[in-house]
Amino acid sequence: MQRELAEEGRIELLGEPDLHGLFFNSHVSRRDHVAVYLVRNFKQDRLPEPNHEIVACGFFEMAALPAETTRGTRLRISEVIEGREPIATWR
Repeated sequence: MQRELAEEGRIELLGEPDLHGLFFNSHVSRRDHVAVYLVRNFKQDRLPEPNHEIVACGFFEMAALPAETTRGTRLRISEVIEGREPIATWR
């Protein structure tokens, strides 16, 4: 995870990430799962440059998420912000 965050987000972990949940993503395949971690203590010297994997990145208020943010992503963010129990499926 540390390498992935550094390569894709120019993010350096400064503390241990917390596992929010492991979610079954049945609309992709019968075996797809998504792991969501909370990274609260980190350093980022600058935003990464767009590439073939990353179109854009940024930090957003919950009420101002990009329009194309998926339902599953919105659910995970709201679970964390509102302190709700995660559901078992991605969406």
